[in-house]
Amino acid sequence: MDISLLCRVVDNYGDIGFVYRLARSLSEISAGRDICLRLIVSNLESFAKMAPGVDVSLPKQDFMGWTVLDWNAAETCIAEYKKNPPEIILECFQCGRPEWLDDLLFSADFKSRVQIVNVEYLTAEEWADDFHLLKSGTRSINVKKYNFMPGFTERTGGLVLDADFIKSALSKDAALTRLVDFLRQDGNTEISLKIEDAIKNPSVFTAVVFSYPRNMDGIIEAFVRFQKMRREENPEFKVCLFVASGLSAGPVRKSLEKLGSSLDFISLPYMRQEAWDALLCACDWNLIRGEDSFSRACLSGNPFLWHAYTQDEEYQVVKVAAFLRRIKECFDDELFAQYAALNFLYNRSVDKKICDASLEAQEGLSTLNFPATEDEKCRMESDLLFELLKKSGKIKLSFTGFSSHLFSLGNLTEKLLSSVLHSVHGDDSAV
Repeated sequence: MDISLLCRVVDNYGDIGFVYRLARSLSEISAGRDICLRLIVSNLESFAKMAPGVDVSLPKQDFMGWTVLDWNAAETCIAEYKKNPPEIILECFQCGRPEWLDDLLFSADFKSRVQIVNVEYLTAEEWADDFHLLKSGTRSINVKKYNFMPGFTERTGGLVLDADFIKSALSKDAALTRLVDFLRQDGNTEISLKIEDAIKNPSVFTAVVFSYPRNMDGIIEAFVRFQKMRREENPEFKVCLFVASGLSAGPVRKSLEKLGSSLDFISLPYMRQEAWDALLCACDWNLIRGEDSFSRACLSGNPFLWHAYTQDEEYQVVKVAAFLRRIKECFDDELFAQYAALNFLYNRSVDKKICDASLEAQEGLSTLNFPATEDEKCRMESDLLFELLKKSGKIKLSFTGFSSHLFSLGNLTEKLLSSVLHSVHGDDSAV
């Protein structure tokens, strides 16, 4: 069986991160089966950052036993697919299809049967349950299509449970060992030593920061207050921030300088996916963004704050509220009220209009009176995060419970492969 995974990179790492993880997981569970994977990627540079060994200069290459093709290399791709026509096509994140592939699929002389699966974005919204496995039309009787929804319920496909991530999620010690090994393999020995020292030290509280650009004053101030409080009991205590390269670094540095902060700060190199997974599993708190890191944070069992991608009229608040509804049952009322309020503050701007749907979603979960000024918003963020940091031990139980629930849903990859196999063999009940 031939499975082609399409990835048009939009969010630098979130899109290709999911596709790379899914490909590895498909390889794991299809061992011994006659399954061939081909990855069509629009941005090989982003792929190479998390998958050392990918050559960005090649229109076609073998990598990890897969055929990797440059989406933009039409001539090479056409020759590849005319020689070996596609059988299963996974369109990841509504990426659509390259023009050369559509020309092939819908040409008058193309007679092969093809099953397309639209693998959607991860959402906690209720519509995902109804949309999962729903059929969709194409303009050819030979080309079938249906939708597959990752998600947080039994009626969706769940999340990818790849073996590398599970190894890190099972044990903080195992995660640290894997993290250090991967960093050293990639030539980041000096950083690996600093990270290892911080995570191993019981007097150091570690937090990953990976966000879209935003004012980080309130967040940094909360960590400063937490460090000061804990030093009253233990003068050696300190907070160490692991800050991702790219969009996160500037705002964090600016806030650290503005506050004259004494927090330890480690600027992370670009890391392969397995190392990033291990880091999220090994740290005490994670501030993350994007789809793939969001799903890993949910599964890690560690406390986290999610920065959703900003949309018009603050529509991202609807998505944040949907996630909060899913995790709510893992919290007691007081903790949830604080956590929900912090999430809404973290994901809204004081100077942007909010649509009715987002406002209604927020008001359904929180009594938060949203601040009118940026300074007031920062103070509120600082107070709420500080309170949650003080309760890190208790709140950890809530996130562990949520992680256990997600693991109980099973592996998205196995469900996806099962549905694909049923569709290929003509069992319409599967889709």
